[in-house]
Amino acid sequence: MIKRIASRLSHEWLFLISAFFAILTFVVVRKNPVSFLGSDQIRVLWILLIMMTINAGLKETGVLDYWGIHLISRSRDIRLLSILLLVLTAILAPLVTNDVTLLVIVPLTISVAKRSNFDPMWLVILESVVANGMSSFTPFGNPQNIYIYTHYQSPVIEFMLEVGLFSAIALAIAIVTIFFVKNKPVSRVSRIVTLQKQWWMYLLLLFLMIASILRFGDIFVVGSFILVYVILSDRKLLLGVDYFLLGTFIAFFILSGEISSMTWLQNLSTFLNNGRNVFLTSALLSQIISNVPSAIVVSAFTNLWKPLLLGVSVGGFGTLVGSLANIIAFSIYKKDFKSNYLKYFHLYSIPLFLGMLALFSFF
Repeated sequence: MIKRIASRLSHEWLFLISAFFAILTFVVVRKNPVSFLGSDQIRVLWILLIMMTINAGLKETGVLDYWGIHLISRSRDIRLLSILLLVLTAILAPLVTNDVTLLVIVPLTISVAKRSNFDPMWLVILESVVANGMSSFTPFGNPQNIYIYTHYQSPVIEFMLEVGLFSAIALAIAIVTIFFVKNKPVSRVSRIVTLQKQWWMYLLLLFLMIASILRFGDIFVVGSFILVYVILSDRKLLLGVDYFLLGTFIAFFILSGEISSMTWLQNLSTFLNNGRNVFLTSALLSQIISNVPSAIVVSAFTNLWKPLLLGVSVGGFGTLVGSLANIIAFSIYKKDFKSNYLKYFHLYSIPLFLGMLALFSFF
């Protein structure tokens, strides 16, 4: 048991780093850490818990794999396969988060690539680009969006309009890029996926939770109903929840709270009273600590949610650590292929980041 925990912790570097700095700032500032876990923070943690539980149900019952296989079974070459997979990624990411989307799409891509004898490096890179870009479009498409939407009580339509152009550009760039990748025929997908019993229930639960997130119902009432249903019908799904992600959020809530209470940092609020400064700070900080914690830390010093949202969205590009989704895609790919993924990822992603940074600095 101890070895298993130690092995898991060795892969949860973001959780360990965030926990370390949360403890460090607590020792320095000595503010009660519980005081930084208010109603907004509890709402974010609750939404993440319920969404991850539903996503585990969708994966367990084969819903995502079923439709993915049906879609790509009509592919005749790498180019068409790639376009279909990118479109599927674009459809799923705003609904079930970028992380879950890549956990479904990348293994599917690897499976087809191995059967057809081609290296899907560029396709996996582009899938991570689309997942990050399109997940930014909805308030529940990724963890940082859930946090910003909940923390600032952002209007839904205004939220989506703010990042709509960014998401569209990311998708368009990825699809155009695929036409420059070498094309060849692919083998038809012979894998058969059968939908498990009550698969439709998890789709219904997803729509109910999305409605409550969009303020058409109480998230705690709806979420409690979902949790009770899962406990009674399939409690092992709760093992599929990423509790380390929840722990990372808690650590960064405490860290950002402790930091914001440091008197010598109060001038940051003045600096971050400018939209462009918020955008640039959050985007650049994401390159170092990832866009989820960047959103939490910067939010402690500004009320300007629009440039923050755009900044952490753009920040998902650039370095591999810009988004946890990037790390997920890479970790799945490297198990079966040995190409220099990191080199080509950064050769593509960093110019993309810089281009987006320059473009949206003027919005």
